Amino acid sequence: MRTVLIVGAGFSGVACAIQMLRLAGRQPLRVLLLNRSGRLARGMAYGTQSPQHLLNVVAANMSVLPDDPEHFVHYAGMRDSGVAGGSFVARSVYGDYLEWALRQAQDQAPRHATLDCISGSVCSLHAKTRGGLAATLEDGRSIEADRVVLAFGHLPAPPPELSRGQWSDTSRYLADPWRGDLLATIGAHDPVLLLGTGLTAVDIALQLLRRNPSRRVHALSRHGLLPQPYKPLSGHLAGSTLRRDEAPTVRAALHAFMRQVEHLEDAGMDWHDAVAALRPQAAGIWQAWPAAERRRFLRHVRPYWDVHRHQLPPTVQQELSAALARGALHVSAGRVAGIRDEAELALLTVQPRGSEECIELRAGRIINCTGSCASPRRAAVPLVQQLLADGLMRADALGLGLDTGADCAVLGANGQPTPGLYYIGPWLRAGFWEATAVPELRRFAATIARACM
Repeated sequence: MRTVLIVGAGFSGVACAIQMLRLAGRQPLRVLLLNRSGRLARGMAYGTQSPQHLLNVVAANMSVLPDDPEHFVHYAGMRDSGVAGGSFVARSVYGDYLEWALRQAQDQAPRHATLDCISGSVCSLHAKTRGGLAATLEDGRSIEADRVVLAFGHLPAPPPELSRGQWSDTSRYLADPWRGDLLATIGAHDPVLLLGTGLTAVDIALQLLRRNPSRRVHALSRHGLLPQPYKPLSGHLAGSTLRRDEAPTVRAALHAFMRQVEHLEDAGMDWHDAVAALRPQAAGIWQAWPAAERRRFLRHVRPYWDVHRHQLPPTVQQELSAALARGALHVSAGRVAGIRDEAELALLTVQPRGSEECIELRAGRIINCTGSCASPRRAAVPLVQQLLADGLMRADALGLGLDTGADCAVLGANGQPTPGLYYIGPWLRAGFWEATAVPELRRFAATIARACM
């Protein structure tokens, strides 16, 4: 019997398990899906139960199966006949869908292919002398597997670096914006500072303002950029692709992309269509760039790419615009230089972007909404640190994630694949750039399942 251990049961882990059950051949297969909480298909993204937390992608693009693009639309339509391909569905519904899809794959799998769901957390992973890997859990249990897939998803971001003092100088700092008791830890009238102005910051700001519309919320990021609003695509993307020879450098790629935008605007379309057309080519362009060009992209273009690539659903955009218009939410560009507690509030020293002088802000709570931990070296996870220390895993040079092979095999310190070890999740950004959304992750899941079989 071939045993595959999947560490993590969010989208990536569930997608891998589904593909393995669907691809099971004649050889007996046992898939072990391990998750700390025991809750399947939730993770950070889909664990919320608020109906106001929506997917930021239309239903038509959210199928977990790359060969059945209508799979999610069909499920959501069974629950609500009003759902169509262009609908933005609640994240909680999507979590239910993933669990349903997993059970469906389990029911349809051959009798010799089994799925076992395990509650626990892996603290170390070691190669066995005769092949395969042995995982040790925090409670002392040991699991041996022929293949191991690391699918632990988004890890909490470390606090931003300060030039004056440390974050431990305040008790007002909250590292996890998705903790279940977030609202209970914040007074109804406490002014709140959000670190970051992306999708997470928008979600948290609106959640706070729904509870108390008169609250003061301030969102701060290096560039002060908010996600752009979603717009349905025209469906006519021919001629809007970017050829590889047009993008040998970041500068050349940007100029070629802007020409494509102008071409589309002449045809009655806009940048939404250009971004959508470029997305399938992003991995090839990224991989063709040398390290110096990748650094140039990260330094100069990434913030602008992110806010155009990750867009807001129309209802969320309307609520955000109203909060900005009435002054309940203030957004600015800059960075926190120092912090300390002062009476009932935290006093923050903030350096606005483009200024040499600092200003002071006061907040009852500071919430880190900067996203997930980008670099494995900074991840406060014993398993990750053990794999790095033992040379079974190698962080990439740009601090974006892990070095992996084309089949998502984890590369060790020697640059060679660690036998039987695979990774799926946001750290694939190091090699593929686009590695956080469902259309890419479901393809990675299928690739890993084929490799494990």
